[in-house]
Amino acid sequence: MKLNKALYFGDFVAIPVAIVAMAGAAIWERGFTATGPWLVAFVMGLFAWTFVEYVVHRWVYHAIPFFEKFHDAHHEDPTALIGVPSFVSSGIMLAVFFVPLLLTAGLIFAGGFSSGAMLGYAGYMLVHHASHHWTLKPGSMLYRARVQHMAHHYHDTPGNYGVITSFWDHVFSTNVERRRRPMGA
Repeated sequence: MKLNKALYFGDFVAIPVAIVAMAGAAIWERGFTATGPWLVAFVMGLFAWTFVEYVVHRWVYHAIPFFEKFHDAHHEDPTALIGVPSFVSSGIMLAVFFVPLLLTAGLIFAGGFSSGAMLGYAGYMLVHHASHHWTLKPGSMLYRARVQHMAHHYHDTPGNYGVITSFWDHVFSTNVERRRRPMGA
């Protein structure tokens, strides 16, 4: 769905606030001894996000008709501010990661893991937005991510479902190289 700027960019405010709150809650509960376990859970959540991103993009946005319809709108108009409203996406992230982990693994692990996943999501949003809206310097990390993502949009072979990393595309053999321009073109 097309969004206004507040709903499109809102997660860039909501996610850091949520991460600081979850880190603060962990320290409040156990003091600074929570830092190590929280950071381990954070890294686990960040890595888990890369898999979730791949799965959602490949098997939800490109396979389930309800979601595919909305994702196709992005493919048709890649520079439009299309997405899930920020309060919905942040809420989904907390509902999917934080609440079940809070009930099963405790506040410190839940907060760290959820914070890592949410930072991964923010990274995904940043890289995806930059790929479609910013002029990027060739050779930079964002430029390389853009080249990968543009191959997803404009390649004849479906692939490159990962936006912040191509790791899972390599694991599942869905990595596609960009099309090369013919010499002299």
